[in-house]
Amino acid sequence: MGVETTTTGRAGDLVVERADERHLGRIAELAAERSLTGVADRADASDEGFLVSGWTEQEYRSRLATAEHFYVIVENGTVLGFLLAYSSDQLRPDEWLNHRVRATLGEFLVIKQICVARAASRRGLASALYHHVLDRWRDSPVIAAVVDDPPNRASARFHTGLGFQELIRLTPPDRTPRVVWVWRRPHEAMLHAQYAVSAELYRHEDVTNWEKLKNFLYITAALTAALLVSLGAEGPGTTLGTSLAVIIAGCGIGVSVGFAVMLSYGRRYLQARKSALTELEDRMVWHGGRRMVSWRPSRQDGEYLDVSPTGRVMTVIPGAMAFCWLVIVIVLVVL
Repeated sequence: MGVETTTTGRAGDLVVERADERHLGRIAELAAERSLTGVADRADASDEGFLVSGWTEQEYRSRLATAEHFYVIVENGTVLGFLLAYSSDQLRPDEWLNHRVRATLGEFLVIKQICVARAASRRGLASALYHHVLDRWRDSPVIAAVVDDPPNRASARFHTGLGFQELIRLTPPDRTPRVVWVWRRPHEAMLHAQYAVSAELYRHEDVTNWEKLKNFLYITAALTAALLVSLGAEGPGTTLGTSLAVIIAGCGIGVSVGFAVMLSYGRRYLQARKSALTELEDRMVWHGGRRMVSWRPSRQDGEYLDVSPTGRVMTVIPGAMAFCWLVIVIVLVVL
């Protein structure tokens, strides 16, 4: 394979290049430095990031010939970090988790290891290595399986910041739980189609909530009419009239509470739809579109666009009605 180089940071300071025999000793040292087995405090490891498979120099040497992406980031001749990645075609028989993902979802590139020297942390070196790969890989999604015992919080923050999403949580035969993160290159045509579907789902959910409220008002009106008829026919002082009225008011309480719960969850679902639509809209704006759902006139007076006040009112109405029915029951029982 040919040598690839990319300069980052100040001119001539940092270079990303293909790993070779010269770098293997330093790569093994960095892996040992970041290995979980060499860390006394697991909490520190969770916050700073760690490797579980700190291989020997010989193991890294065997990967030189097969891994499509094996890079080091070098500063003035010193290796400060490395990244090892390869396609699902290069999986070894013992990679249970990666075979499971491939069988379920198809081809991918797996980021097997990413490591940066502790002394060079928080300089963006890991991001530079990742972008070096992401800019060159266009064939399929990119995944990274991260150990979750202890939780690798540093890795989770890092992958989320790069646009990765949590795909699945699995526990391989070694009994060590892992979180699989995935990154997919956006496709404009697919984004357009998904945006249209997402907008329709958002509109449908909003209409459904208002239909629920309308049906609730119809039922409440019917129950109120039945209550008045029972009291008018038998009189509020009769046993039968009072019993019927209490039963009807009890039904009113049940209906009100039921619709309050339905509308509350419906509103949450609507907000989830809106969040998904807003996320798609962010991508559409990147490609030249305009904000529609997440548009706001200013930072000061646009907060109402995040959570609609009418949505809050919608969920309050059944709750208030339940309280009114309860008062009616108490009055009828006391009388």
